[in-house]
Amino acid sequence: MNRTLIKLIILNCCMLSACDLKTSEQKKLTRSDTIVKQSHTPKTRSEQHTHIDQMTFVEYLDDGDYFQILARKGDSIFSFINDIDDNRNINRGDLVQVKWKRDSITVPGDNESKMPADILLDLKKAADGPVSRFRKTYGRKLKYTWATNEEFTSSYLDKVYLIVEYYLTQTKNPLLQLAIKNKDEVTYSIESKTRDDHGYKVIGIAPVGPNGASIVQWLYVDEESDKLYEYNLPADKLVALK
Repeated sequence: MNRTLIKLIILNCCMLSACDLKTSEQKKLTRSDTIVKQSHTPKTRSEQHTHIDQMTFVEYLDDGDYFQILARKGDSIFSFINDIDDNRNINRGDLVQVKWKRDSITVPGDNESKMPADILLDLKKAADGPVSRFRKTYGRKLKYTWATNEEFTSSYLDKVYLIVEYYLTQTKNPLLQLAIKNKDEVTYSIESKTRDDHGYKVIGIAPVGPNGASIVQWLYVDEESDKLYEYNLPADKLVALK
């Protein structure tokens, strides 16, 4: 009788130990599963649509329904809705870090319909481009004139100034290169012309020397597309510039 009782007690103890072990293993497994699940928690919708990349700054566009910036990546141009950068202190060609999200904007006058757009979240300059370096080394302001019959807005004159400034960083014209190297004064004129039944703004660039200014390079800006051309005088043709 005593032996039977002892066997029952031993059997119960073994069963309890096995249950405790199983419970402990289940607890460990549950904790491990929780850790794995936490480490693979999916990002929120807003995080999934946030992007960061380095690009080359092109220009600010402030003449539409929404302020925008344009930036280049390889051969592609990207447009971002700009509600954050009020300083306008980044120059064409500067390397920038762009942070943006994919969202939508309201189209004015179109029954308030929505259209997809890339919204600028942050813009940081990473390195100087050719214009920034030009301003530091040349150190002078360009001067300009325009025909008395022309009526240009101040914003358009600013736009042309940036075009000429950028061109001077790329020019292969030896007379302009020498003027920039010597930090001589450079001036330019602006006028409207028609060529092959197409409208252009024509810019004449001239170094200023002891005997005055003489135009050594003509640029043509397409009035519709803003595309920039260098005028090749001997061949009498326009050469597209990037």
